[in-house]
Amino acid sequence: MKDKMMIICPGETSPLLEDMMNNPIPKDPKNLWVRKSSHLRPIQNRRFLMAVSIDSSGINLELMAMLQTIAKGGPDYFSGSMAAVYVVGEDELFTKSIARKIIFYLNRAGASFVGRPVVETTGSMKNLAHVALSRQLSLRDTCLTLSEELLHRTLTDHPPKKENPRLLVLYSSNWNTSNTLMLWSKIKARLQHIQIQEIHIENGSVRDCIGCPYKTCRHYGQQKRCYYGGIMITDVYPAILSCDALLLLCPNYNDAISANLSAVINRLTALFRKTQFYDKYLFSLIVSGHSGSDLLAEQLISALAINKTFRLPAHFSMMETANDPGEVLTIPGIGQRIDLFAQQIERTLL
Repeated sequence: MKDKMMIICPGETSPLLEDMMNNPIPKDPKNLWVRKSSHLRPIQNRRFLMAVSIDSSGINLELMAMLQTIAKGGPDYFSGSMAAVYVVGEDELFTKSIARKIIFYLNRAGASFVGRPVVETTGSMKNLAHVALSRQLSLRDTCLTLSEELLHRTLTDHPPKKENPRLLVLYSSNWNTSNTLMLWSKIKARLQHIQIQEIHIENGSVRDCIGCPYKTCRHYGQQKRCYYGGIMITDVYPAILSCDALLLLCPNYNDAISANLSAVINRLTALFRKTQFYDKYLFSLIVSGHSGSDLLAEQLISALAINKTFRLPAHFSMMETANDPGEVLTIPGIGQRIDLFAQQIERTLL
């Protein structure tokens, strides 16, 4: 990585955002600042920060212009680069949705992210209240500390590689009719150097989390268990702990991932109390019958990368549109995209 720090800061900035940036990044002529989309150029093989302020509307026009520039720049715009994101809001809404949208755009352009790659704060800063309490800091000092820690993790991170990486694949669809599983079967055939474990999350096999008290959840999490037991304890938890990467096969159900996979993610909370996932990568295959694959990708970014600390490699998700069974394998250019996604998984893990 080159030694100059790239700082992308679209539009006007709030005093808090200025403090967040100046705390871990003292003003240094070596650092390269970009404030307008017209000045944004490809950033390759560098670590960089995108820092954004949003008002009560949740809209930052210069940010939107930058995302447009990035989207039009192609899949290698940020090739080899790793990013962190700061978002500061004026009121209680939009900070998380803006953060995950930024990550989605940057990731499609080739940027990777460490686990929990965002520091976001609402107008009241109440979203940081529990962290502030645990650290015995003020809300503002908590925000500054978290921003410093995130940038340090991003700047010093070394993506893990394994000689015999383990890939865990979770799905809940039917092999006979699912375009998503048909697509996965083609990708799987190309992964020659990776150990693959598949777990079918059948209907009724995973009871969704109903929000046990924190102490109860922590108690079971310390034992790598959950109060509700079942396949999560016997199969999923051990597989999560032993894998190097998680791949979710996600047909679009009403613009969201399936209820079964959503329940799995919710039930990971107990395990997360004891074991975090900073060293594990996240991949996904998403097939939509009509549209909306981006909604599912952002859902996974929020739930598993921002909240549950999974690493996000560049181009973490392959997204296709197909309706009738088997249609996904007839899309023009699908063979090349299958090859590229399989190569991306192997390049990330090996």
